[in-house]
Amino acid sequence: MSSNMSEDHEIALTRMPQQEGVQAPKDDWTGTIDRVQRRKLQNRLNQRSYRLRKKQQQTDKDQAWLRKNAIPIPSNATPPIQIERDAVGFTCSIAPPEIHSMMRQFESLALQSYVHNSPTTDHLLSLSKLNIQRAIIENIHSVGMTMEWTQRDESISIFNMPTPQLPELLIPPSLRPTQCQRLIPHHPWLDFFPFPNMRDNLIAVQDLIDDDDLCHDLMAFWDTRNTDATMLVWGPSWEPDNWEVTPAFLKKWGFLLRGCEDLIRSTNRWRAQRGEKYLSWKSTLAMVYTRPISQSEDVT
Repeated sequence: MSSNMSEDHEIALTRMPQQEGVQAPKDDWTGTIDRVQRRKLQNRLNQRSYRLRKKQQQTDKDQAWLRKNAIPIPSNATPPIQIERDAVGFTCSIAPPEIHSMMRQFESLALQSYVHNSPTTDHLLSLSKLNIQRAIIENIHSVGMTMEWTQRDESISIFNMPTPQLPELLIPPSLRPTQCQRLIPHHPWLDFFPFPNMRDNLIAVQDLIDDDDLCHDLMAFWDTRNTDATMLVWGPSWEPDNWEVTPAFLKKWGFLLRGCEDLIRSTNRWRAQRGEKYLSWKSTLAMVYTRPISQSEDVT
């Protein structure tokens, strides 16, 4: 009888609201008389609660992103992964006819090797060239052009045309047209690089270089003999800081990078994050500035 009564009259001990976040007796300010010490403990608890809330908010965001972008993990019995992409992308004129089918197949194989934690060097090298293709698509759209327009050999940049254009304020700063882009007719694919001086350099030599060769170096993921003369994109393609240039590209195409020292700085930052040696400014600038851009004009 007495036992039942004691159970019925048990009092549950809970923390007071102001003790929320207390993890040890030393953090409990409720019995502290000293005003300075009490304020110090309160601030500590407030900061801890703030960090916990921010962490939970980030966790919620991450989980929402994962739900939205969930990719099924393939098993040995599953068919190849189907990856959606633009029906019309940018391709070199020397690309094989089945290029889009090859891109989907390659992305499927690369994704499976990544999911199984066994990415191959060939996949990593070729994925960098697919990133360039995505960069072209993103940046061409960002300046108000369509991929269909860039596919035509006879197309010229919309910056050379009197037709209505996207308001310049809506174009990312790095992609806004230069005076050279507005005055000199050129193919629209030269407008996608987020480096104004590089775009001007390309326009200056557009009749002197083999643009198919440049396109091949940047994007020919299908060619197993491809060189390392390429550029890498590690984030939103309209932000110059997300770009990197390889030493082989500098050696072959360095003259296109006159006035693009920010790209060299960005390159060295990405190399440092991977623990790789910085590109030497002396030798890099020699490759960029030694070779003349054209026989009659030097664009700097």
